[in-house]
Amino acid sequence: MVDLSGRWVKIGDAELVKSVHEAVVLEFGHKALQYTDTAGAPEPREELQRLLARAGLPRHVPLFTTSLADSLMLVAAAHLERGECLDVEDPSQREALVYAACGRPKAVYIQPHWRNPDGHIYSAEELRAAASRAPLVVYDLTYGLLAAEVPAVAEAAVVVGSLDPLFPGLHLGFVAVPEELFPTYLALLEGAYLHPPTYMQYLFYVAMKTRAIDEVFAVLRWREALLRAYCPATPYFAWCKPRDKTRFLRLGAMEGSVFSRRGLFGEYVRLGLTSATEEELAALLSGVPPEELQGGGHS
Repeated sequence: MVDLSGRWVKIGDAELVKSVHEAVVLEFGHKALQYTDTAGAPEPREELQRLLARAGLPRHVPLFTTSLADSLMLVAAAHLERGECLDVEDPSQREALVYAACGRPKAVYIQPHWRNPDGHIYSAEELRAAASRAPLVVYDLTYGLLAAEVPAVAEAAVVVGSLDPLFPGLHLGFVAVPEELFPTYLALLEGAYLHPPTYMQYLFYVAMKTRAIDEVFAVLRWREALLRAYCPATPYFAWCKPRDKTRFLRLGAMEGSVFSRRGLFGEYVRLGLTSATEEELAALLSGVPPEELQGGGHS
């Protein structure tokens, strides 16, 4: 992957980021720099609950985690045994496809809004069909919370997500479950010691309450509209099969940001375009023949 979206806001907005961090320390330092409840600090959890309710999940109970990966670890610990079958959504990494042909799946994992990497938005009918395939449905709302237009989801679904895209420097995940599952997840979270720093929770809270996050949303909405106009297959990513990848390394990649399992490029290069400026996109794409850009395909 060559990523142009590592900075959600540009350097000129450094004062905005600074002001939010200062507010965390000055207004909530007596809380943000201390330990808190395992499930999360009260005010940030209430704010996350508000976001979930807006997304159509008013009865789900949220818990903060250190990352999306840790949220998924909790889901696996609560519901799955080693070797049980998972239903893998398409597109998917090739290494995971073996799990899609192992019988009736125990769980279905879906990103219902702006699926990574092709930007697909599931319809309510598609979600109902997916939910019928397994007893457990896991929805990843990392992009769904940003969109604020989440398709209807099953009330019994377990919801996970990363809050990292909401604000620069934020590193925070969450899992939200039906009320009857909350004691189980709370015990697992406490036993695994996966609850995040209180400071990160209040960084999320202050970014929301000061409406600093609105500026990030504005950039994302503007970028989405631009990409829908020129890259209708995907609001967040474009796939390219380039003849020469050195151009992408030189113009699109930061040191250490290019990775694959074997230390080599794959056949396709994914371009993260979310917050790149027109100048950055023009510099990167000007030398790429149009036939090398993929129209929503994934291989």
